[in-house]
Amino acid sequence: MIRVLRSDVSKLVLYLISCFLLAALLTPWLYNAGTALGELTEKTSINSAVDYVGLHARKADFPVFFKRSLLIAALLLLLPLLFSMKLRHEPAPLRDSPWSIYLPSRAIAHASGQPLLLFSKWGPGQLLIGFILAAGLLFGMGWLLLSMGWFSLKEPIPWEKAWKKSVGPSITASLLEEIVFRGVFLGIFLRTFRPLNAIILVSLAFAALHFLQPPDNVAVFVRGEAIPEGTIFIDPNSPISGFQLLQAIGMRFQNFDLVLFEFTSLAVVGLILAYSRYATASLWLPIGLHSGWIFAYTFFGRIATRNPDLDSNLHYLIGSDLKEGVVPLATLVVTALLVFLFIRMFRKPGEDSRRGPMASRGA
Repeated sequence: MIRVLRSDVSKLVLYLISCFLLAALLTPWLYNAGTALGELTEKTSINSAVDYVGLHARKADFPVFFKRSLLIAALLLLLPLLFSMKLRHEPAPLRDSPWSIYLPSRAIAHASGQPLLLFSKWGPGQLLIGFILAAGLLFGMGWLLLSMGWFSLKEPIPWEKAWKKSVGPSITASLLEEIVFRGVFLGIFLRTFRPLNAIILVSLAFAALHFLQPPDNVAVFVRGEAIPEGTIFIDPNSPISGFQLLQAIGMRFQNFDLVLFEFTSLAVVGLILAYSRYATASLWLPIGLHSGWIFAYTFFGRIATRNPDLDSNLHYLIGSDLKEGVVPLATLVVTALLVFLFIRMFRKPGEDSRRGPMASRGA
């Protein structure tokens, strides 16, 4: 326990907790500043850049300002985190990785970690296979739901909009999140825990951070207006309004259905991505998988919608989208099996698992 508390894992956990607390503190200030800017730019044009920010500030609700505050907090606290870790520029003792995260020699670690290969002749192939596998199975599930009448296509079908809204996030989000979660976070955890424990813990952290989203029933309190039943009202003028929203976010864990299906699905996604990173000693395959899931999920959500007349007893099988329910979870299990088989095809007998089954081939 003392070893874990002294490790950089504890610093990373403290960093994540501090980001949420600082975001809660900043949110009401950012919301009121954004609202004032939106009202000002609506009456008077300042310049194109400020007018653009003001326009988006007018459209944004309180939870959106929390997300922006969380990003600001993460950036503000990143530099202290890096200084506290004192990361090396030169690898020691690992010597064959161009972009691993290395802890200082004084750090207490269970093992030497795992180097990541940036350049590999197998990399683009892993990326492509991962994308086709993830997107193909998710689209296949969507086609099955359409054929069963559980989902229906929108009229008219917004093909162009679906394409535009899917390509960008599938590239940027997958690249950024894989570098952060499977590159940095898992790299740090592998220096403190055994590989299986590190993979599980990072996957649970990945699921929790994606699960902890502001609920849909949050609204800003306005005096004199009726309060609809089931709505969480927050007074943005209160300095603790950000913490009230943080409490509402944490209450999502009290929803059994959400935890059972959405959180579990996110955890399985995290396990698949973390195993892919560890087994291949690179981020090529997890980036491909992550990109495929985001593309298919976003694209299908733009062109199809759940049938409102669907029997409510079937909500355990499929929720409001392709990430909730037994059917999406079963699809992820099939994906995990195929990923495992794909990696096993390239594994050599007696190969060092820390370097990954394809590491020596691509070096």
